[in-house]
Amino acid sequence: MKKLGQHFLIDYSILDRLVEYASISRDDVVLEVGAGTGELTWRLARKARKVIAVEIDEKLALEASKKLSIYDNVELIRGDILELRKNIKGFNKVVSNPPYQISTKLMYWLIMNLPEKIVLTLQKEFAQKITSTPGSRKYVYTSFLANLFYKSQIVEEVPRSFFKPMPKVDSSIIIMERKNNENTVGEEELNIIKSLFTQRMRKLRKALSSVAAALQLNLKEIEKVLPSELLDERVYRLEPAKLCEIAKIIMNLKD
Repeated sequence: MKKLGQHFLIDYSILDRLVEYASISRDDVVLEVGAGTGELTWRLARKARKVIAVEIDEKLALEASKKLSIYDNVELIRGDILELRKNIKGFNKVVSNPPYQISTKLMYWLIMNLPEKIVLTLQKEFAQKITSTPGSRKYVYTSFLANLFYKSQIVEEVPRSFFKPMPKVDSSIIIMERKNNENTVGEEELNIIKSLFTQRMRKLRKALSSVAAALQLNLKEIEKVLPSELLDERVYRLEPAKLCEIAKIIMNLKD
């Protein structure tokens, strides 16, 4: 499964802990991405009201279906989660050991669906990006989204030797718990912030030039409504709430 970026946990005690970290109850609908042979899936099924398990590989999905046939609360779907995601709905928690190669796209989609709790094994470096805070060199656009909507922490390191086939890097278990604040930022504002993060190491004043050009706005007009000390701050140092405020101000100028 290397070609799909799938590496399966062979230390089953970690699978047990993934379930524990999620605090699953009979009220929960859990999404699992990369179900493999169903070793994590059946553990989730014993706790949850329903498990939506997605597996791209036909042979693995067939093996999992045999193992999971005794559970009437498992919906096993064969396919690519990135192609199926528009049709995957109704889950409030996510517990997975997902393929490494889809981590960024998967994380973006999961965050925008706002499940109340996300528990994942991820490449160690990517997990560090998700949990990084403003001012960190690892702070990227996905970090911003995670910080905006979730309280995230790495709770456990997982050596590469605990997987088969063995990956080239170590992994981490990350827990993301949704914050109580409501989503008040729209898609257009998020696009502005995403554009700013393409120049995240530059000062906001410089990064805004491409945003102004894309929106056909006068950069000087944007600079007039933003404090000079803010314009001289580097994008990656700005707090999520401040970036949202900046994006809304820009959208108001556009209107």
